[in-house]
Amino acid sequence: MPRLTKAKPIERVWPKNPLAAAKSRQDALLALAQRRCLTFTYHGCYRVVGVFTVGLTQAGRPAMSAWQIDGQSNSGTVPKWGLFCFDECFDVALSDLPMPTQPADYSKGAKQFRIIDAEF
Repeated sequence: MPRLTKAKPIERVWPKNPLAAAKSRQDALLALAQRRCLTFTYHGCYRVVGVFTVGLTQAGRPAMSAWQIDGQSNSGTVPKWGLFCFDECFDVALSDLPMPTQPADYSKGAKQFRIIDAEF
């Protein structure tokens, strides 16, 4: 009789903020439509961003690609591009600040998205 080996458990990533993720997505779409900045906390850092793309990542997570113009970052200085998953965004709010001008390296159809719902 063949010997059975113990199967490895499936690793799952649970959303950090599932109840607010849909609202965060709606706020990002509104910010994009109204050309206004969005503020939120992400990975413990306060961020001010201009939203350029909203959609579903290649990994199947609802997210936005945004140009961070102010605030903090755990991975370098701002301004810079960031990919922010909505279930990891906290305290999302539409700002009165106008959206920043389009960065020179922006191009439509961001490759990190499988589905794009809206873009600049």
